[in-house]
Amino acid sequence: MKKLLYVAPHLSTGGLPQYLTKKIELLKDEFEIYLIEWVNHTGGVFVVQRNKILSLVDPDKFFTLEENHQDAIVDLINIINPDIVHLEEIPEFFMPDDIALKIYSRDRKYLIVETSHDSSFDTNNKRFFPDKFMFVSEWQVQQYKGLDIPKVVVYYPIEYKERPNREEALRKLGLDPSKKHVLHVGLFTPRKNQAEFFEYAKALPEYEFHSVGNQADNFRNYWEPLMADKPSNLTWWNERSDVDNFYSAMDLFLFTSRGHERDKETMPLVIREAVSWQIPQLLYNLPVYLNYWDNFETIKYLEFDKFEDNCKRISQVLENKIEIKPEEEAFVISTYPNSDSVIETTKKCIEAAKSSGRKVILTSHIPIPVELSKLADYSINDNNNILTKHSYYCNYFNSNEQYDVHVNLRGNDNDVYHGPSCYSNYYNGAALANNLGIKKLYFLNYDYILYNIDFINEISKTLESKKAYLGKYKAAEGDTVYTYFLAINSDFYLKNIPQILSADDYENLWKKWGSESNGYENMMYHAFKDKVGIHYDYEFEQHVLDTFNHEDFSRVEYFTVLPTNKENTISTFIRISNAKENKTIKTYILDGDLEILVDTIEVHNKVDHYKLLPYIENQKVKFEIYDSNGLIDVKILSIDNLEQNGLLTIK
Repeated sequence: MKKLLYVAPHLSTGGLPQYLTKKIELLKDEFEIYLIEWVNHTGGVFVVQRNKILSLVDPDKFFTLEENHQDAIVDLINIINPDIVHLEEIPEFFMPDDIALKIYSRDRKYLIVETSHDSSFDTNNKRFFPDKFMFVSEWQVQQYKGLDIPKVVVYYPIEYKERPNREEALRKLGLDPSKKHVLHVGLFTPRKNQAEFFEYAKALPEYEFHSVGNQADNFRNYWEPLMADKPSNLTWWNERSDVDNFYSAMDLFLFTSRGHERDKETMPLVIREAVSWQIPQLLYNLPVYLNYWDNFETIKYLEFDKFEDNCKRISQVLENKIEIKPEEEAFVISTYPNSDSVIETTKKCIEAAKSSGRKVILTSHIPIPVELSKLADYSINDNNNILTKHSYYCNYFNSNEQYDVHVNLRGNDNDVYHGPSCYSNYYNGAALANNLGIKKLYFLNYDYILYNIDFINEISKTLESKKAYLGKYKAAEGDTVYTYFLAINSDFYLKNIPQILSADDYENLWKKWGSESNGYENMMYHAFKDKVGIHYDYEFEQHVLDTFNHEDFSRVEYFTVLPTNKENTISTFIRISNAKENKTIKTYILDGDLEILVDTIEVHNKVDHYKLLPYIENQKVKFEIYDSNGLIDVKILSIDNLEQNGLLTIK
């Protein structure tokens, strides 16, 4: 077993010795652990972590250097003969140069690893260079990037624990469960900023505030004036060996640490411990965190220099009252207004969405009628209507008492897929919303008519701590998410979903993301599957039924000509999948210059329709589609090579 020697500048209660304690706990069965304590600063008082370490390290392998005689460390290292010497802080912070020079000698037989618990050191002043850095935060990796030495981040572990019964946990601490309790954990120093915590206690006398942390003599000038003016609803608990009892029982962890340019925070262990206990947190999003805490559900941020606003945030968390501001949110409605029925349904969708108090951004790839533009708050018409071919779905089957039908969608271009245009509609809406400062978005297909805003309001609350709200399901090709309705933060969406300008852009994405197909829903699942901060609703379909009326415009339409099992016949076949329609479809045979009307149908809902016709070589079939405004589309199909289109079998 290899020998691992830790050198700690001190073991007085705080983040450094707690981090070291956890490392020893995790490695004591893999290494022969030795520890040298540079100096004992505990004064016999601040000993919580020191006592824990003493229980983990064999007494004959634990050494404390006598003050002013730290040069004995060199002899100890020679006696121990370690494989690794791991300094728990850089030597420039606590070790004289003459001793460091001996430890870092070029002919040493051991490897040296350094950890640091500081974020403010000027690395231009680094004089001693280890074989490896083991940092506690990503900020430190950036801080030391100019040094060509291997670096790794080893975060203090987050170990999720089940919270106990609140009333029992509070009574165990002798606290009143009828009151709300706010916690701060940290040594009393200007960086930890207990002064601000005390001010919140004064401003919110209806709540109980609790501060756990020692008050060392070297910071007496900081904490003594605070204690002289301590509000009656604030309890100081000194340092505790049972801090988990506080995390597990209380209603809010309020961490006011801010630091300054010469005394930055690093990666406070107390935040990670609070996350482990799943206690709601409010803290400052300091630059050194590099937005690390953005995706943790229990963490929300305080606003710098907005004391009154922060008081409101504290109350909202404690009272579980999240203020919804619908006027600062938006529905992004995707439409394709190419017929009367689509226009009327889109109109109802817009009106219902606006009734929730939210703005409406209408997006389309064809011109938007004036009546819809006037209804929406914003309209986007993107003429780049990107289409592709579906990579997975290429067949349609149906069977009834009259016939069996198989349509090969790759015949007659029935596999044209509008996934890229749907993708762009949502992207365009999100980009506009983000520019307008709108963060919470509800993407919605035009055929879902909102009738119950309660569920939307609940999703809004969810988006206070989550980045996206998705419904997940298993489709034939693989895992997918519903895209006819989803809710998401605009920043988060644009960070993960790039703009596309062509079908190739779209096709490249499904390969990049590793989705099973180029289906939009399948791709969106893979775009977000590894992201933190997603709320998956496993009762999504029921919630949608309780929230929207679905008028069911799938826009899936097939027009084809099929061979049949009847000699010398062919068949036209029309599939319309919209549950509500208002179309007239006329079918013609084109024989040279001759145009013969052979079929007319009125479409008001979903329909599968066929018409048997005699086979005559070199003819063509034309479909004309009308609504109340007249002709809206024409399709002319050849009757050559019909076998590639599928088969109609008359029973």
